[in-house]
Amino acid sequence: MKKIGFVGVGTMGKSMARNLLKAGFYLTVYDKVAAPLRELEAEGAHVAASAKEVAAASEVVITCLPDSPFVEEAVAGPGGLLEGTRPGTVIIDASSILPATTQKLAKLAAEKGVKMIDSPMSGGPAGAASGTLTFMVGGEEATLNEVRPVLEAMGKRIFHVGGSGMGQVVKICNNLMLGINLVGAAEGLALGVKAGVKAEVLREVISASSGQSQVFEKYMPTTVFQNQYKPGFMLDLMAKDIGLAMATARQLGVPLLEGAIATQVFELLRAMGKGREDFTIIATFYEQAAGVNIARGERK
Repeated sequence: MKKIGFVGVGTMGKSMARNLLKAGFYLTVYDKVAAPLRELEAEGAHVAASAKEVAAASEVVITCLPDSPFVEEAVAGPGGLLEGTRPGTVIIDASSILPATTQKLAKLAAEKGVKMIDSPMSGGPAGAASGTLTFMVGGEEATLNEVRPVLEAMGKRIFHVGGSGMGQVVKICNNLMLGINLVGAAEGLALGVKAGVKAEVLREVISASSGQSQVFEKYMPTTVFQNQYKPGFMLDLMAKDIGLAMATARQLGVPLLEGAIATQVFELLRAMGKGREDFTIIATFYEQAAGVNIARGERK
């Protein structure tokens, strides 16, 4: 039975760690926040005092952290994973970060005989809880095959997409498209309701037509159409992911015109103090601008 470590047991990570426990893995966890550690400890996990201690107790370590600096600190900082790993240890980074950061950390790990793959995911908190995440894996395919049972305990679809950092590339492309689709859907709904069409009619017809998208089918029904924005996927995190896409595009010389517009919309809502709401909260900006209530399908 593999000994698994987990660093970063927030909204996503805690559910993923639970699924590893359910699968029978020996699990050691660490986070700077105590509450989820206490929950997981009560369910059978062992709590470490640092990332280094997690690595020393584990054959495979998963990191699930908010952004590039957090992953760098956890992997290569003082008291980080690389101080506690042994040759042959595998690090799976399930965070969404800059591809260049992943590649730098993978190189540092390799110098210590440690294998590292990037495995960002899609599926949100619901997918993490149900164990149905999609993983986009960058790195050596042999390393992926070595840890595939670990990923299968947390997800249903696992794609090997290329070398180190390519998992991150696929993830930021996915979320760039998701963010752009969300802006378009919010604009279309606001326009339709302002013109006098009920939101339920728009929802039914568009779901059966070419304007349909996963954001329209999966995310909006529980948020925009219910007029409630308890996260889900926080606006702050979506804004971060689109920022990663914009930064990578600048590095590669790729124009992202719609990405730039979506960035402005998300940053506007963050400036309005909405960063910790569900990312679909951007619909309220269009409601205010158009003078409509989408959920009720009426003008204000």
